[in-house]
Amino acid sequence: MPHHFKIYEGFKKNLENLDFDIKLLFTSDSEFQYDHAAQKITNFFRKLVGDKNYKNTLKDQYNDKSLRKALSSINQKVEYALVIRPDYFSKETLEILKQKTNQLIAYQWDGLDRYPKAKELINIFDRFFLFDVDDYEKYKSQYANVFPITNFYFDFDSEIDPHKTGEDPKEIFFIGSFIEKRIDDIKYLTRIFTELKMKTNINLLYFDERTPLLHQQNGINFIEKPLTYLETLEMVKKADIVLDVADPVHNGLSFRIFETLHYSKKLITTNPLVKDYDFYSPDNILVWDKSVDKNNIKDFLSKDHIKIDDEIRKNYSFTNWIWTILKN
Repeated sequence: MPHHFKIYEGFKKNLENLDFDIKLLFTSDSEFQYDHAAQKITNFFRKLVGDKNYKNTLKDQYNDKSLRKALSSINQKVEYALVIRPDYFSKETLEILKQKTNQLIAYQWDGLDRYPKAKELINIFDRFFLFDVDDYEKYKSQYANVFPITNFYFDFDSEIDPHKTGEDPKEIFFIGSFIEKRIDDIKYLTRIFTELKMKTNINLLYFDERTPLLHQQNGINFIEKPLTYLETLEMVKKADIVLDVADPVHNGLSFRIFETLHYSKKLITTNPLVKDYDFYSPDNILVWDKSVDKNNIKDFLSKDHIKIDDEIRKNYSFTNWIWTILKN
């Protein structure tokens, strides 16, 4: 699985909590280094002619090589092998993995059109789960082994802070990578939150040193070093309200939405799909678009959080998620 924000730590803790005997393999989170100077020079000249994927190809090859090495140490066949983001690995390496497991399962938590290599790998797997609802509708007739599934919340953490009803100023939390298509919405909403005297904890991870200079604004923290996933969960727990600004390339619910369900936090999101879910309540979740003004947000903040039935909530837990994909 990818190393992104060390989310693998959550998988490991939850699987161990469920008494799984696990072998966790993830892509390297160390800074990429070229094997030799020729690769660096080649990357430079390929960029000049518009090829920006050469370095990523080298990274994928490195991850593939690392996975094969790790697989060589597995001598006994395992019951399940779950691959998150299979497009990180070659078909040949996944075929080796398939020989070492009774059931090979994939979860693609990014869109297939965004990472088309994943489509070429679907037939290798016994079951291939898709996060994007449009992907499922598009490919379900083509592949009998594809299934839809949502993201989830990790339920190893039972220390759920009660919603801090009535306390002022209310704190709103957001963290995400800088994406050009959503920065205007984030800046606009941050201004509204500031005008409403809220405590803003809005964090944008940037990769271009020009980004903070171009988009500097009171209430927004531009950060160079990402928080780990488990550190982010602690921030969610401390907040009163969580902001979720959807990446327009996806058509599904983010992890953040399910975290607010778990920790009983109010949510402001730009993702209208949340209205189709059984845990949706307008008292708990405000779906924001340009028609929602400051007074609408103020009214939403004044409402108490409504408790969601435990049976509904547990349907979106990691425990339910993992057994669904293993026993589907």
